[in-house]
Amino acid sequence: MRYLLLVAFLTVASCHEFKTIHSWNYVKFNFPNETIQNALITSGDYVPENNMPLGVQVWEDKIFITVPRWKNGVASNLNYFTKGDPSKTPKLNPYPNWETNNITTPDGIVSIFRVRVDACDRLWGVDTGVNDILGNSTSVRPVRIFVIDLKTDEILRIYTLKESDQTANSFFAESTVDVEPDDCENAHLYISDLGGYGMVVYSWAKNDSWRITHNYFYFDPLNGNYNVSGFNFQWTDGLFGMALSAPGKDGYKILYFHAMSGVTEFSVSTEVLQDSTLAKSKDYYAFHVEGHKGPCTQGPTSLIDTVTGIDYFAQVLRNGIACWDTNVELNPDTFVLAAEDNATLVFPNDLSIDRSTNMLYVLSDNLPQFLFSQYDMKKRNFFLTAASLDILTHICKKQNVNMERRLPHIL
Repeated sequence: MRYLLLVAFLTVASCHEFKTIHSWNYVKFNFPNETIQNALITSGDYVPENNMPLGVQVWEDKIFITVPRWKNGVASNLNYFTKGDPSKTPKLNPYPNWETNNITTPDGIVSIFRVRVDACDRLWGVDTGVNDILGNSTSVRPVRIFVIDLKTDEILRIYTLKESDQTANSFFAESTVDVEPDDCENAHLYISDLGGYGMVVYSWAKNDSWRITHNYFYFDPLNGNYNVSGFNFQWTDGLFGMALSAPGKDGYKILYFHAMSGVTEFSVSTEVLQDSTLAKSKDYYAFHVEGHKGPCTQGPTSLIDTVTGIDYFAQVLRNGIACWDTNVELNPDTFVLAAEDNATLVFPNDLSIDRSTNMLYVLSDNLPQFLFSQYDMKKRNFFLTAASLDILTHICKKQNVNMERRLPHIL
């Protein structure tokens, strides 16, 4: 019976549940005209091969794409195209405009890795402020939080992180926003510090931030070795992926989190994180071990479908997307590889749920190729794929039908 279940699992995991929505050989922007485009290429302000999409977020008719400034020549960091764009390779439009993405302007966005949309139609992003990260690594601006009103395209707030929020090794590439639609002022942004092994919490109502530390934010030295796209490398990235549950009876949520270089999942109540006095987060046992995902399950972003309680994970060593039903215990048997593809899911970097279509979107970009070599500009390098959450839910829960339901750590 166990053998038959394994065969069934492998059959499901190999199916192409994720359909390619768009793909690119290289990033193209919707420049005002060809003359400006050529001038930017000549000046080195637009070097096509140095532009790599990393973050994706779907909101109404817009699909937001971030292009971090890893190297010189990134024309615009925060961008979008319309969901109905008929092109297989849509051009990116700077959001909210070109000026805001000009790093020479006082409030210009430099390098946001991922953006998140909250329940109040606001776009949140953490700007690292660093240009040419892999080259001269120039700090153009301090680390700042940008919040933009998606209904008006106006910047609502720019908040600069405090010195006490950071360490000499801090690097902020992921965040998740916590707010309910009927309480927009009570918003919190949880920011993972993968290099400084900490978390920064920002309160919209208090317009203040604080740093939380814990042993569970560190990387696992036994899981820092990677083999992707023929490249072998070692990373020491700590706290990265974070996923929020639906609210509990007490009004708080559970934040599930993990290190990039790690295969263990942890959790903590948002009540602990929202305590600006840090008294609650100093309690070591307020943080919990959820379980182990198994070998080769490292990955960046995770995202919970709050309707089903299923947590989805980007799987960079398996070229796929995995899932875990948070209603059951986490172990390698309940951590399901829902889909894999050695062409369209190579280094899945970000996830987004589109509630209007009930689809899970994945942006894959073969990041190691960009970091350690160069892209073949004649081939498809970047893929935006999507799968029905109804289908994924069936796959993810099918493996766990006989598993005993569990009580959460936090009631």
